[in-house]
Amino acid sequence: MNNDDRDQDRLDQALRARYAEAVSQVSGATMAQLHRRRHAALADAPARGSRWRLPAAAFASLMVVAGALGIGLHLSGDAPPAAVESPVAVAADATGIEGALDELDQNPDFYVWLASGDADLLAME
Repeated sequence: MNNDDRDQDRLDQALRARYAEAVSQVSGATMAQLHRRRHAALADAPARGSRWRLPAAAFASLMVVAGALGIGLHLSGDAPPAAVESPVAVAADATGIEGALDELDQNPDFYVWLASGDADLLAME
């Protein structure tokens, strides 16, 4: 234990002793009144964070509806870009699994696609 820890422990003990001394000097009637007031204040207080529950739920619902309707996704009104066919889909059209695997082994686009983020997204599904 270093000196800083010992000093902190001594300070903690001294403060606890002073607190105990101060509490012992408070009359019983005053302590009882303080306890009653504390319990009354806690009973009347609303639950923590309860006033934000309804607005937060309404906002979340609004965001879900907006996302489902696609508001803001295509502001320009342009048609969505055509989907690019992945090398895996091209290879799957080949006859038989061995033909597909052979075609993928020889297709450099497959390795480019494999290194892209699309492959990671597909793997996560």
